[in-house]
Amino acid sequence: MGISKKTFYIIAILAMADVLVMAVPFYLKNVMSSVVIADSLGILPSQFSQANSIYGYVSLPSYFIGGWLADKISLKKLTLIGLGSIGVICLWYGFIPFIVTAKVIQVYLIFALWSFVTCFIFWAALWKLLSEQGKPEENGKLNGIHGSLNGLTGTIIIAIAYLVFFLFGTIWKDTLGNWAFSTLVFVFTGFIILNCILIWMFVPEDKTLKTDGESDFSLKSFKNILGNWKIWLVSILILGVYLYQSGLSIFVTYMQDVLLITAALVVVFGIMRTYLFRFFFSAWFGKMADKSQKYILFIIIGLAVASVLCLIAVVVPGFGQNSFTNMSKGYKTVVQIAVVTMYLGLGITCWALVTNRWATIYVINISQKDYGMAVGFISLIAFSADAWFWQIDSILLKNLGTEAGYADNKLANQISIVIILAFGLIAMVSGAILLYATKKEKERNGSKTKTVLKK
Repeated sequence: MGISKKTFYIIAILAMADVLVMAVPFYLKNVMSSVVIADSLGILPSQFSQANSIYGYVSLPSYFIGGWLADKISLKKLTLIGLGSIGVICLWYGFIPFIVTAKVIQVYLIFALWSFVTCFIFWAALWKLLSEQGKPEENGKLNGIHGSLNGLTGTIIIAIAYLVFFLFGTIWKDTLGNWAFSTLVFVFTGFIILNCILIWMFVPEDKTLKTDGESDFSLKSFKNILGNWKIWLVSILILGVYLYQSGLSIFVTYMQDVLLITAALVVVFGIMRTYLFRFFFSAWFGKMADKSQKYILFIIIGLAVASVLCLIAVVVPGFGQNSFTNMSKGYKTVVQIAVVTMYLGLGITCWALVTNRWATIYVINISQKDYGMAVGFISLIAFSADAWFWQIDSILLKNLGTEAGYADNKLANQISIVIILAFGLIAMVSGAILLYATKKEKERNGSKTKTVLKK
């Protein structure tokens, strides 16, 4: 069962919106070193991590409220308001390198506004608008196509934006170098304006599909969720997955500023990990997991693979301050190749995990009435890492990085990666407990069925 060309183009427009709303505040650090971004803004790396942490703190309440808002207001209007507001904030962000007064406070405020607009206004509206483009039984296909087009669109847009940054910062450095980062941000702003026009002109909204009756948010549903210990295990499982997904941006700084890999190569690796691998592998891994129907086991195996890759990447350069710089040129090359290989392997593994993380909710038999609340609660726990992880990273950079007199941010980066690894292992344990519990539950239910049939 295929989809029409019109629907395909509509999904492509919405996938472009998905890319653009997250590119500058969140995914840019997946392809560019955070140190480079901080230097371009004129702030410290620890302050940039603090800004990312503020984004996380502001986003936390949105996982319950955003869906409610999308039920009350036109989805198309919300999507356009959200995306348009992101464009305005991007313009402000683009001028930060030239602002002297209260620069850091403005960066913090910008990230807080980005989080508010994205999480309270944009996200729920976008996903519901996407679901309207097909029948309910086609929702998985719509999300699969959206994910692949997200990867392809992101690859193209990020490549264009970074090419501008590279040309301004190297080829035309003497005349336009000061505008390199700002122009990169303005390129995204231009794409946002274009995307708003495309959504306004070509994306339809089914205004008959409005939620009637009781909202998903209710005290009874909340009580049901809090009392369900399986939900807590799923939350920890998805937290482990999300830390590998979002925390991999630490590797970008690690590779460029610690292991001294050429910036252009790091950008290429970052684009591959963040977008191109999503295009190539998301749908394939989704089909693989669907075929096995063993989603929890699939995620446990993925976390185990990610943990091994992460451990190798953090260990091979050594933990001493000069352990890498004192290596011979040959050993340095071996370490660089090893870390890049582990990073790319982690990228592939992460998209396998991300593609199937929400399928775990169906495994624990959450009722349809409580589904929205379950997603909100799991998101609150799992995505809280956006707040506390980047807060820890900011503290590490301030005390164990160049800001504290170290030669580079090596130890700070390694400790951040070890934290990701630790939570990955905790998530594996949670998944194993969940797997054992669901297996025993099926066995008990099977025994009860046999007893009833005998009677």
